[in-house]
Amino acid sequence: MNEHQRRKVFQWVKSLSNAKFWNWMNYVHSRAYAKAQQHYEEAMSIVLQPKQAAAVSAKAKEIRESWDGMAEITMDETEGAEFKAAGV
Repeated sequence: MNEHQRRKVFQWVKSLSNAKFWNWMNYVHSRAYAKAQQHYEEAMSIVLQPKQAAAVSAKAKEIRESWDGMAEITMDETEGAEFKAAGV
């Protein structure tokens, strides 16, 4: 994304109402979560046997939905969670 495109998106975001802004943030946040899920599933498919990878995916879904009550990913539910790079 070049500088002009970034400015255009920024102007668009500033034009949103409060409700539309938070809906958009939840959409963006859900996409980031989906990309992270894709990364760990790809890593598991390389390192783990298919049965093990399926068990990890099922447990992750159970934790997200049952333990954390997050059937849908939103900003409110992930507030305070931070990404920590490996080795930090």
